[in-house]
Amino acid sequence: MNEDLEIELIEPKNQLSLFGYDAYFEAFTKLFEKKEMPHCVLLSGTKGLGKSTFIYHFINYLFSKTEKNKYSINDLIINKENLSYKLLNANTHPNFFLIENNNFEKDVKIEKVRNLLKFLNRSTYSKDLKIVMIDNIENFNLNSANALLKSLEEPRNNTFFFIIHNNRCQILNTIKSRCIEFKIFFSESSKRSIFKKIVQQYDGEFESDVLLKDFYFDTPGNLIKYLLFFKTQNVDLYTNNLSVISYLIENYKNEKNYEVLDYLSLFIEKFFNDLCLNEPRNFNINFFSYTKILKLLNHIKEYNLDVKNSLILIEDILKNEKR
Repeated sequence: MNEDLEIELIEPKNQLSLFGYDAYFEAFTKLFEKKEMPHCVLLSGTKGLGKSTFIYHFINYLFSKTEKNKYSINDLIINKENLSYKLLNANTHPNFFLIENNNFEKDVKIEKVRNLLKFLNRSTYSKDLKIVMIDNIENFNLNSANALLKSLEEPRNNTFFFIIHNNRCQILNTIKSRCIEFKIFFSESSKRSIFKKIVQQYDGEFESDVLLKDFYFDTPGNLIKYLLFFKTQNVDLYTNNLSVISYLIENYKNEKNYEVLDYLSLFIEKFFNDLCLNEPRNFNINFFSYTKILKLLNHIKEYNLDVKNSLILIEDILKNEKR
């Protein structure tokens, strides 16, 4: 990797501007002011739509209402000088608890839920709000999910759960039934607009129009991650798909980063889309190969078994299709 090309991703908690969520934010603030905010909120939608960013903004609005440099509700901007932002950014806010997993963990471990239970039993600072944010609820294993249920069943009056769900993955119905679900959706034009605004924060580092042309169907957050990953890895996104796929396979073998499997799925999809456009007569054969590869990828994601042989087989199938 070329160190000079490394660019830092702006994480959701550091995203000071909120784009595209005006109506959602207004709805949430009205619910809270009317004391009608559900104690367990489930935000579901495709990964990369900015659900976590939205919740961080709403949490900052709640926590900073009485602070100097409070949240700008008119502009949907966090003032980085407000105390709550600094505490949340440093993971030291006494009234906030976060559960998330990193890209090298498949499951959220039960120890994190046990720590949450300790947090819920503690007194809050100034007897104020207590807020729990759970990112990627779909990564909870059965034990972790069951340990969480009791907390969701009997939340205290001043406690609110905000749960982020990638709706392409299933979660336990017992968890879902204890929440009020808000489904997040943006039109293609809205996603394009949000993506272009986010890209501007990276000071012209990316050629975003080319990516929008090829991957217009994806979410703004995912597109940013693709750009950052390939930029820092010094890989040309616009070389042939097979070369990019081979690179991703080697990268996953070395790094075991689960997000790389998502990138791999995306470029394999594009590879077969191009094949079908160029050779429509072979559609059935191509579709069979694509389905076989998807099963292999899902096998790797779910069971993490026989990874090396599965990846070799995927490469062989793709090279055979290219001939």
